[in-house]
Amino acid sequence: MLNINIIGRLAEKYGIPLEDVLFIALNINGVSFECDYNRMRMAFHLADSNLFDYAKKRGELDYYFALPVNQNSPFTMVDNILLLQNTVIGQAIGPTEDICDSHYPRRKGISLNINPNSRTSCRGCQFCYTAYQVPYDRKRMKTEFDLKDFFESWMFQYGLTNLSHLIQASIVTGCYESSDALCQFLRTLKRVLTEYQFAGKIFYLGSQITTKEQLRDLTEIQPFGICLSLETFERRDLLRKDKMAVSLQDACESMDFAQGLGYEANFSYIVGMESLRVMEYHFRCFRNHVNKFPTINTLQMHKYHQSTLMDPEAHRLEYYLEARQLLERLFAETSMRPLVWEDYRSLWFLTFNGEPLHGIRTP
Repeated sequence: MLNINIIGRLAEKYGIPLEDVLFIALNINGVSFECDYNRMRMAFHLADSNLFDYAKKRGELDYYFALPVNQNSPFTMVDNILLLQNTVIGQAIGPTEDICDSHYPRRKGISLNINPNSRTSCRGCQFCYTAYQVPYDRKRMKTEFDLKDFFESWMFQYGLTNLSHLIQASIVTGCYESSDALCQFLRTLKRVLTEYQFAGKIFYLGSQITTKEQLRDLTEIQPFGICLSLETFERRDLLRKDKMAVSLQDACESMDFAQGLGYEANFSYIVGMESLRVMEYHFRCFRNHVNKFPTINTLQMHKYHQSTLMDPEAHRLEYYLEARQLLERLFAETSMRPLVWEDYRSLWFLTFNGEPLHGIRTP
């Protein structure tokens, strides 16, 4: 059974902070505690312990997690105290069910993720838990009026007079009825945001903008970033049909063309569904087609998921640490690094290839 001594030995073996090994283990195992839901989220404050000297010396003790509730997990929570077996890890702050919101902040509120098209209505990818979340995203934002109504309410809630403080507005949502409808929405979004003095980047995560014509039509909304929701290289049968239809070659060509237009371009990938050999082979190619570090998530298994989702290698914690190392080797010579504020279930928290990673890790 996993315990803090095993975590420490793995940290030493792989030459990475104990805290990073611990958080990777937490993300893939989830947490056991008494509740009536299957997925939870929480702010988290790391314990004042010599075990976590590296994080303490850097003054980086606050994190955020969204986790499966797993009654077989070695991580347990009692009275908002998170434990690994009998070792106190830290304190959960405001643990609650992980519902699907229509919007949520990142980076202490200077980045805003918007879900304007009911992400919980999206179905088909076998590894995704979103369809099972409580849907607080059913009111769709389709028109300029809808967007203005949303932003006015959001600014009033936080005592804001404009959106000049935002560095990024991210569209993370369910699939639109068509790619043209999505592109039209993004142009409308840019127009509305500009009225509220937004000068940051619009960022889209999805798989519906792939052709040169669609990408070219979005030049007016720059600065713009696109993250193709690729998720897997060789297990494309796990995806909904329209995402499956985007081939690896299509993805590379789209990202190349996007960069030629001045866009930021990368892709998302879930570690845990494919072998390390498959990962290394394809990442070696794909790193040449991105100008931003890929969005890497660890696979999180929930009660509705089939065990066959997980690659046989991924039952070992070492698999994730080896995946981390191989990606560090591939990207070490580039300037691209993970952004800790964008991803709460990453392989990196405090360091990348021995380099410190800094950033705000809470919403």
